[in-house]
Amino acid sequence: MERLYNWLLLKAIKGLGEVSIKRLWLRFGKADSILSGSYEDIRELLGEEKTRAFFKKELSFDPEEVIRLVEREKIQWLTLEDQEYPALLKEIDDPPPVLFLTGALKNTSLIAIVGTRKPDTQSLWFISKLVRELVQRGYGVSSGGAIGCDYHSHRECLQAGGFSVCFLGMGILNIPHYLQKLRGENMVFVSEFLPDAPPEEFTFPRRNRLISAISKAVVVAEAGQKSGALITADYAVKQKKPLWVYIGNSASQRWLGCVNLVNSGKAKIIHSPLDLFESIPNANIQKDPLLDLLSTPKTFDELLLLTGFGYSELSVKLSNLEVQGKVARQGNFYMAL
Repeated sequence: MERLYNWLLLKAIKGLGEVSIKRLWLRFGKADSILSGSYEDIRELLGEEKTRAFFKKELSFDPEEVIRLVEREKIQWLTLEDQEYPALLKEIDDPPPVLFLTGALKNTSLIAIVGTRKPDTQSLWFISKLVRELVQRGYGVSSGGAIGCDYHSHRECLQAGGFSVCFLGMGILNIPHYLQKLRGENMVFVSEFLPDAPPEEFTFPRRNRLISAISKAVVVAEAGQKSGALITADYAVKQKKPLWVYIGNSASQRWLGCVNLVNSGKAKIIHSPLDLFESIPNANIQKDPLLDLLSTPKTFDELLLLTGFGYSELSVKLSNLEVQGKVARQGNFYMAL
């Protein structure tokens, strides 16, 4: 517990934020080395004012009390110097010195899916479709656990057999009741706040940077002009993450935030999961030529001619795609969804 104590001590020092702590970590590597650093070395990195605060060590909380709570509640944790700490989080300017978790983070590439708390049925349909495709390709889902798009993303991921990470806007001991239903081996809750910290107005926007940071790309499923999901979108832009938006109805106020992101050049409209994968470096892209053909409606006879498949083979492939929700039939025509 000494390693955890040292990082909590750094976190507790008033006047020393995450940006300064990362600067120190990059130089010294370990918390105990930072704490034993000389005045001159610390000043070189932080300047006079913050160095004085560092050595004064006026604390905002008692690290020993947190240690006792962690031990009593058997809370899992990671620090910046741990190899298991997510590498993508270490890349941002202000990574949390300590993360508290309910389980083990897996080596799974994540896609962030966020949106409004009161989504349209079109958005929920889109999320379900996207998540199934993500899980099939080995991706997991990250989000913030809020009722609506976030919760639906987590739940759909778990139901499809995927791995999901939820970044909390409160301490790990204050997980809301409705999220407790998602607990399991493939669902990990993560918080940068002290274990017993209550939710506050600033904690939710603050954690949004982590949802974006840990993900390969960010998708906003639905956002009005003042949606909190736009905060995650802004972080995605700052962190240079591919940003995509779904727009169910461009004339509806429900998607005005998404429309504005596209019009400002910050995001692109996602029409199919392939759009997303093509924006991710080294993504496992496996295009289905039949789905490509069905980007515009075609009859069975047209598909026989264009694909060269036999009657039975084409029938089976189309049936499988319909079952997977990738193709729909309207009269004599088939079309990719």
